[in-house]
Amino acid sequence: MKNTAAIGNTIFIYLVALLPVLLFANGKSRIITFLWEHLFFNNIFIPLGFILLLGISLYLVNMLFVLSARHGKWTSQELCRTNMIVKLVQIPAYLFIFVVGLLCAMMIFTIGIAFAFVLLDIFSIGMTGLFACSAFCALKKEQKISGKMQLVCSLASFLFCADIIIALIGYRLSTDTES
Repeated sequence: MKNTAAIGNTIFIYLVALLPVLLFANGKSRIITFLWEHLFFNNIFIPLGFILLLGISLYLVNMLFVLSARHGKWTSQELCRTNMIVKLVQIPAYLFIFVVGLLCAMMIFTIGIAFAFVLLDIFSIGMTGLFACSAFCALKKEQKISGKMQLVCSLASFLFCADIIIALIGYRLSTDTES
């Protein structure tokens, strides 16, 4: 369950990053043109719908993961390490989406694409935030952090950029032998 949630969260944001490539590289590459014409029938809503369905199912997987992690199935170090790896691996996709979204926001005709990227990014950080909550719950359960610290770290896991710093701090706290 842990690996399914972690891999799913990572794949989701990279599929979102693939959308502008499909959209803007159509006609410039044989593979992309073939995919666009034969798999997606020249309709952006087909890959977008697939990504949204995948995202909804991953939200359910993350919720089930949080519930199973609360029962102590994994140690805080395992959960914090996985959370940190997921957050770090996602950085290139977020940077790519940010740059493309910024370029789209500069032009009046593509502002809708930028808005869609913002919504998909929020959707994605929600999934990884849920994943991170289980790590901080485990840290609290092992008495490595206080309840207040758990709340602060869990909430910060839903904020862009702060989530990476908090993931690194969580991993560091999980490896400390002193409580």
